[in-house]
Amino acid sequence: MATLEVNVGVIRRFMEQHGWSERELALHMDLAYSYVNRVLGGKRRPGAKFVAGTLLIGLNIEEVFTIEK
Repeated sequence: MATLEVNVGVIRRFMEQHGWSERELALHMDLAYSYVNRVLGGKRRPGAKFVAGTLLIGLNIEEVFTIEK
């Protein structure tokens, strides 16, 4: 089964460039902080809302996600 993996480093660099905390990132992505925190911490897989949130803030989907088989 294929899984969607997040390149957390890309997101962290984006946050740093914008001066955002995880809470601010979640706000801009229109997601709950706890959800964003779990995805970035590797405790939860990203779902459609997380993917949509990354697009909402202007991240490139090819840079942020990979599909692992």
